[in-house]
Amino acid sequence: MRLNVSERLEQYLARRGLAWTPMDIAPVTNLDEAIRASGQAADFAVATVLIDVSGLLMVVHRAGNPPSLAQLRKFTGRPLQQLEPLQAASFFDDCHPGFIPPVGAAWDLDVLVDEDIYNSRQLCFTSGSEQVLIQMAGEEFQRALGNARRMDFTGNEAGNGGDDEADATPTLNKVADRLKGLTRLPPMPALAGRMAELAQDPEQHGDELANLVGIDPGLAAQVLRYARSGLFGQTRQNGSLAEAIELLGADRLAHVARGAAGVRSFRVARDGALGINSLWRHSLYCAFMCRALAERLELDQDMAYLCGLLHNFGLLLIAWLYPSEFRELQALREINPESDMRSLEREVFGSGEGGDSVPMGHATLGGLLYRLWQLPEPVIKAAGLHQSPDYQGADEDYVRMVLLANGLLKKRGIGDELSPDDIPALTDALGLGSVALEEVQQEISSLSADLDALITPPRTLSSVSYSSNDTEVDFLCGV
Repeated sequence: MRLNVSERLEQYLARRGLAWTPMDIAPVTNLDEAIRASGQAADFAVATVLIDVSGLLMVVHRAGNPPSLAQLRKFTGRPLQQLEPLQAASFFDDCHPGFIPPVGAAWDLDVLVDEDIYNSRQLCFTSGSEQVLIQMAGEEFQRALGNARRMDFTGNEAGNGGDDEADATPTLNKVADRLKGLTRLPPMPALAGRMAELAQDPEQHGDELANLVGIDPGLAAQVLRYARSGLFGQTRQNGSLAEAIELLGADRLAHVARGAAGVRSFRVARDGALGINSLWRHSLYCAFMCRALAERLELDQDMAYLCGLLHNFGLLLIAWLYPSEFRELQALREINPESDMRSLEREVFGSGEGGDSVPMGHATLGGLLYRLWQLPEPVIKAAGLHQSPDYQGADEDYVRMVLLANGLLKKRGIGDELSPDDIPALTDALGLGSVALEEVQQEISSLSADLDALITPPRTLSSVSYSSNDTEVDFLCGV
């Protein structure tokens, strides 16, 4: 392997038997300097990486001629936003930040390519290094692109693809600027004091601390993020919360808990339709109902539990990042108790249509945070698409389980999503019989007193049993 060339890129080119020539340059600090150093600015292929809840998309184009976001959204039908180099770095960890090669197939990405650069006879592009470029014949580059879709960007104006900076509406860059600072989120208020106490002596209280992680959405997401980050030598991207806790160990888990307990708490009232107790109650009930559904469907129960627990956390992210907008959302909920949450969020943030703004709401915010944190795909999909009953695609059964759980919980007066759910259609799509559905509802009824006690715990300990695929855990909560 040549020094600093992306290992994944080099292995991909070798597997495809593609010919390329390295070009050494003096180390540069950004891609524009590399383009100038190449002396081939007119034939330099560049990758622009975009994101939405469905995943990443790479767009390959000539340097200085990126497509506009409006073009890409129209062509793909997706609410895409561009990732900045530092935001993209975690997805391309063997590349120098800002030097992503325009060969998305090496990372199994969907790729759009400009007809203009696709038809070049000879071109140059970054190797993932700040000091090595790649020269390649046009025919070889076409083969390297694999099944990339071609698009005509003719007439596109050069630039960043929109007037985001002039628009006060939230854009991915603006949202990501806030999200990227969220390495720590506060715990649920009912758990904060007990969590801080347990974290002082992790050796003695490690098991109980781990149990609390399993019922706190924000802390569970953080633990998953740390365990999947590669900081602990773990290469397997496991989605199990139990295994993530085991990987971190008692001391690191206590460190995460102490950090969370030290963050200022959510500025959200305890009571009310969008009060923190209602939101937490919804998350817990949805988690246990999804786990029960998964058991009957022979799907991953631990993953289903996480999807239910974490799917609605975007509402607390709105409260955390956009407190004035959240207060407006709370007021609208009180005035319009029968309106669905998506319509209320559009009143507050706008529709996100007709420009470069994000179609903002708690689903978008939660899905994007989990995508940037590289949480398991079913968790990302459940968070980002739990308002989309027509979704079909990867991990659709987990999305449907969350939708079905929310629909069933609405009948119990639990949850904020008041849009009608077609429960029979969701049940049929999952292949769930009426007997199994009744069993699930009876199981949740039997747990309801314990689940409610977790949210407003008495001064004595409460417990509720949670079974994953091969583990049974007692969640304990006390003050």
